[in-house]
Amino acid sequence: MEGPPKTTPKQESKEAAHILTREEVLEAIGQHIEGYAIERELSDAEGVYLLEARVAGEKPGEVTEYRYQRKGEFGRNQSAQTAIHVAYYEDDVPVGGTTVANYNEKTGIWEKAE
Repeated sequence: MEGPPKTTPKQESKEAAHILTREEVLEAIGQHIEGYAIERELSDAEGVYLLEARVAGEKPGEVTEYRYQRKGEFGRNQSAQTAIHVAYYEDDVPVGGTTVANYNEKTGIWEKAE
């Protein structure tokens, strides 16, 4: 008498997530602003995980900051998704912000945040 059929656990094919290069990050930020200055850039062994770019606003004291954050946990910096966020400052005080784009890991395309 034969026993129940032997099953093997499904082997998930895990493709390594594409880590964007510094150039790809700058290109993505460049889709939203021009004439920016990089204020802060943090990397690990895999590449850039945080990049902040700032541009002056129309009025004195106004600044717009675009922040690239890679998906993952990096000390105090953590994100559930690779994204570009924007924050607005007046005299170094944040007055608003939003997410402008999310990176779709499956397609490799930046998608406009809603």
